Amino acid sequence: MLALLLAGVPSAALLGACAAPPVEFRVGFSMNEERRAPLPVAFTAQAPAGYRVEWDFGDGGSGQGTSAAHTYYRAGTYTVRARLLDERGQPRATASGPVTVLSGGPEHAELVVLLGRGEVRLSAAGSVAYRPGTPAFTLDGRPVGAGPVPVAAGAYRATVRLPGESGVLERSVAFRVAPLPGSVPFETEVLRLTNQARARGWNCTTLREGGPALPPLARDPQLEVAALAQSAGMALNGYFDHRSALDGSTPAQRVQATGLRVRASAENIAAGQETPEEVVRGWLRSPGHCRNIMGDFTRLGVAYVNRPDSPYGRYWTQVFATPAQ
Repeated sequence: MLALLLAGVPSAALLGACAAPPVEFRVGFSMNEERRAPLPVAFTAQAPAGYRVEWDFGDGGSGQGTSAAHTYYRAGTYTVRARLLDERGQPRATASGPVTVLSGGPEHAELVVLLGRGEVRLSAAGSVAYRPGTPAFTLDGRPVGAGPVPVAAGAYRATVRLPGESGVLERSVAFRVAPLPGSVPFETEVLRLTNQARARGWNCTTLREGGPALPPLARDPQLEVAALAQSAGMALNGYFDHRSALDGSTPAQRVQATGLRVRASAENIAAGQETPEEVVRGWLRSPGHCRNIMGDFTRLGVAYVNRPDSPYGRYWTQVFATPAQ
């Protein structure tokens, strides 16, 4: 996520014969670093108690409050303006700045299938549609919500439809559901060993402890959903890759599909290892995986799936993230 900060400029409003004292007014906004439409942007303002904030997003949209969210559906550069109003409704400060939105390319629908144990979640994360609209999902032809949707073992076909400038955008994904044996103690131990490495200052270059200690990662239920979807997808579809062979989703799309807004995220995967000690030891001795474990993250999701009739048998996933403010 990209975060920007603007300083407010006091307005020239007068109270009686004396100029109003200046007030501190700071405005920030954060967005995906790629800046591609449709681009959701989160706006925040620091305002004194009793004051209110009005937003002009520069594309005809507006909002109110110290926190506001807006989606830009077209490429272009927009001037965002925020006004700080006192309890009388008089403007006391203003802040403005540009938001540049790049083209997301041709319109198309994406469908992320987050497999779980006896349930599935569906999301249109990653879709490119240049008009506002709500995705509509079906499972084997019957309308369903985003989930979680209860499912029994078997084969399914999910479809998403959403409005675009060029018409209705649609995509379908076929998938199957089967039992996904796991181990809560194994997952808990992966978290413990990961935090132990951070606390002892594991150095990813020298492969030794003794560096700066890092705070522990907190287990996050939404990241657990993304991690389980990846382990389940690999176990049920016989692949080993960060990009899902089930629906084509990336790690970032799967995190987005859970509904969690993050500043940054990353994923570690492994297959075949029999114990938490073996898998964490392997990650710590692999430069890219180690940098994730020792990265500037605050949350973690862990998922372990054991499927003996699959190519690797055991599948492990860690999903790291720092939530957006």
